[in-house]
Amino acid sequence: MTLEEKVGKLFSVPARSLTDDVIRHVRDNHVGGVIWFQSTTEEATLGNAHLQSIAKEPLLISADLEAGLGMRFTDATWWPPAMALAATGDPALAEEQARVTAVEARAIGIHHILAPVCDVNVDPRNPVINTRSFGEDPHEVARYVESFVRGIESEGALATAKHFPGHGDTHVDSHRSLPVLDASRERLEAVELVPFRAAIGAGVGSVMIGHLAVPALDPTPISVRSSFENVWGTEHHEVTQRGTMPATLSKPVLDLLRRDLGFDGLIVSDAFDMGGLAAHFDPGEAAVRALEAGEDQILYSADTDAAIAAVKVAVRSGRLPLSRIEESCERVRRAASVTSDRPTQSRALRGITAMDVARRSITLVRDQRGLLPLTAASVAVRVFSDVPLDHALGALRAGCAIGQADVILLLLALRPQSGAGRIVVPEEARRIAEQHPNKTIAISFGSPYVLHDLGDVSTFVCAWGVQPVLQIAAMEAIQGAFPMTGKMPVNTER
Repeated sequence: MTLEEKVGKLFSVPARSLTDDVIRHVRDNHVGGVIWFQSTTEEATLGNAHLQSIAKEPLLISADLEAGLGMRFTDATWWPPAMALAATGDPALAEEQARVTAVEARAIGIHHILAPVCDVNVDPRNPVINTRSFGEDPHEVARYVESFVRGIESEGALATAKHFPGHGDTHVDSHRSLPVLDASRERLEAVELVPFRAAIGAGVGSVMIGHLAVPALDPTPISVRSSFENVWGTEHHEVTQRGTMPATLSKPVLDLLRRDLGFDGLIVSDAFDMGGLAAHFDPGEAAVRALEAGEDQILYSADTDAAIAAVKVAVRSGRLPLSRIEESCERVRRAASVTSDRPTQSRALRGITAMDVARRSITLVRDQRGLLPLTAASVAVRVFSDVPLDHALGALRAGCAIGQADVILLLLALRPQSGAGRIVVPEEARRIAEQHPNKTIAISFGSPYVLHDLGDVSTFVCAWGVQPVLQIAAMEAIQGAFPMTGKMPVNTER
């Protein structure tokens, strides 16, 4: 391989369709991977086939599929998130969901699944991990992580443990600015690292590093750029002013993963266009530092051409040893070739569906006035959501005014969204809950922590996400179609 081919191998570029730019990166820059975002299964299938046909070597095709294929592909099934799986109390469901995800992903040419999330969500204010985590107990999270990893890897795909060393105890979204994980090494060992050790023990093939400052591991101070690519809308006051080296660029953090945790697989970065990194380093310097630190593949640089050029300059100048490039190049090549040829295990899928998981996850947190099952003659419905809740609303007969209703139903879709920055209960929803606590049923199609802002609301149900299966299951449950057996994986009362 030429130097250009070796360096290109260490980059993965984004795709939503088969554009000329994606083709150019594969053909001319020799990138080693493609990461799919919102698209359709047909577009991805055709696109992957064409890209593999023009690539000199097999590409490592990736996608964020934490909640099944439908998380990224609009014509596929969107499964419940990690915290819903944990609410079922059954890690076997996590393994089965992961197996289905791997089978469906491989069918459209995706072999590298960027899941599971290993973050332990101990901060209720966390706006980006939240229900993407399996919960707040590190050992419980580890149980589900192990199952999810086994499910993916058993079907010939590559699982990814993320976001190392742990994004759960942060209340800043790394898409917008750099979170600081202010934890001692002892605390990291007791909490954050527990699920990652479990993932490695279960045979996870890759680990994703998060854009996180962890002063206990690397106290190197960093500066703020005067201007930077701002695709996530970061405002000036949000930028972390006194941060330390992001884990994605930190040799001590990568050494912890390689040496102390004994991981010898593929190390990939979180997206390099994110504000947590872009506010401090330009695309070229970020790429060089990441490879110096020991990362193997860089996902979604804000400027892949500039990043590749900077890495080649660093190699030619002697800043980056060629051996460092070749080591990572070989890991990417091995991951791409192995996943292309891996057999799946012989046993058949158990037939568990997304709806099965959804029904078992619906959680009744409180029903102090016995408003459930919902049999009231008159129901007023108020929706607070940035997406349509048509599947939920289609199952209701309602429409009267709040003052005249026997029961008020609050439907809250306040969920973790990349780049949103925070999760806030609208003032009107708070007011309704405060003024009518004894006749209000609140259903959260997202964060369970919104209960903090609803005062003494009589009834609270957690449905975990806006997925259609969760909308339908929640409406069935409150009308008594099945018992709500879900258990909270986090504490919502503190």
